[in-house]
Amino acid sequence: DKHREMFRGYIGMLVVDKRARKAKLGSALVTRALEVMRAAGADECTLEAETTNEGALRLYQSLGFIRDKRLCRYYLSGTDAYRLKLLFPLPPQAADALGQAQGQ
Repeated sequence: DKHREMFRGYIGMLVVDKRARKAKLGSALVTRALEVMRAAGADECTLEAETTNEGALRLYQSLGFIRDKRLCRYYLSGTDAYRLKLLFPLPPQAADALGQAQGQ
């Protein structure tokens, strides 16, 4: 979605069955989604995860996501969430243009 002149990707409702969690399926699914977003020109990816979901938070942190904001009582159960964000690196041509514009 176009947000404040940025093209933002979003991951929602990713669940891996407990019996399959050690097979790295969550990591593979998120990695593939990020590849597609990047190929489509996304500048960033956001998602929400429950503050109590330590496995999900470890997964997203290992992929480079950072905690952007705590969302109080985000879920219907009353549980808080973290909004997580991953900023994609600029493509080489955009980084070069930015460097030139800044006089570097």
